[in-house]
Parts: sequence; C-alpha cells; structure tokens
Amino acid sequence: MRPVFAYLALAALSVCPRPVLATEATTLIFQFEQPHSNRTLNGVRTEIGNVMRNAGFTFDLKLFSELGTAQEFSNLMVVRVKGSCKLDSGPAPRPEKGPLAFAHTSDGKVLPFIEVSCDRIRSAVRPVMWGDQFKIADELMGRALARVISHEIYHVVTGTKHGESGIARHSLTGSQLIGARLAFEPGDLERMILSAGAGGTD
Repeated sequence: MRPVFAYLALAALSVCPRPVLATEATTLIFQFEQPHSNRTLNGVRTEIGNVMRNAGFTFDLKLFSELGTAQEFSNLMVVRVKGSCKLDSGPAPRPEKGPLAFAHTSDGKVLPFIEVSCDRIRSAVRPVMWGDQFKIADELMGRALARVISHEIYHVVTGTKHGESGIARHSLTGSQLIGARLAFEPGDLERMILSAGAGGTD
C-alpha cells in the first residue's frame, strides 16, 4: 500500500469510526490500479444508487487521483480497485481463484476499506457474455463492480458475514453480476437499516 493511500485510509477511520450512516451521504473514494473507462465508473455510480436506494443510503463517488491535499470527509469509505477493468470480446480470461473483493478487518471489526479484483470479476463475467452485450461491455463491468462493492458495503455496515440470497449471499455468479436486476433481500435490507440507525456496529 502506498504511504499516501495508507494515510488516507487511516484518516478515514480516525475521522469517522462509524463510516456509513443512512442519514447522510457517504463519500466513496476510488483508487484504480489501472486505467478505467468513464462509462464503467458511471455504471458503478448508477448501480450503487439503484441497489442502495431501498436501504436509504446515498453515495458520492470520487476518484482518489482528483482529491485535493486538504479535503475532509465525515462519512467515508475507501475502495481500491486492482487489476484490469477492461471487458471486451477477446478470449475469456482464465478463471482466477479467490474472492472478488474483501473488506479489511481489525480486532474483529469490519473497516470501511474495500479491495476489489477486476481480474477476478472479468473472469467470472466474460464467459457468460454474448451478442449485443459486448456493445455495452463497459457499462456491464460497472454494474458488476457496483454489485460486488455493494456486497462489501453490507459487511461494513452490518459487521455480519452473509445473507441467504440476493447481493448479500456468499457468492455471486457472472450472470448475477451483469443480469438485469439484483438486489438485497428484505431481511438484509432491514439488517443494514437497523445497523446504520444504531450508528454502525461496535
């Protein structure tokens, strides 16, 4: 982890130990390891808004590369995106083992610091794409990223492991990541709302 990025992550924790509240917008700061498409980022923004709306959460996405030196945030999460987010009609990448993303933990607490693997997401999504989907590949990659990130936000907000189905389930398939609709189940939404209403988990 680069020192400046580590400093930002630590600052986020010290300023906002309970990072996600339903009563105010949460800033999601993205650090992309490799170049990304604006359409992909817009896809992330749109899908996270759609997924989180029923839980009462709003998110303001910002790029780490565009931040000034003296900005402060009271409600913050940091998302580091590793690997290539470029999704095209070339040969499908070999499946990669390991989680699509994870949230860091410390002393049993889930921290507002998420790492996402675009390479693993691509290897899950590319084999199930076909036809005209390649014309909107960037948007679909954004949708998949958003759903994976929303899954991790669930862990950060609730401090719990997984739900039975929907976005909070243990694993998501490529088809689920880019399908027309995927949402949180009512019980998982209620758990998030209750956790946020309590000011986060302790």
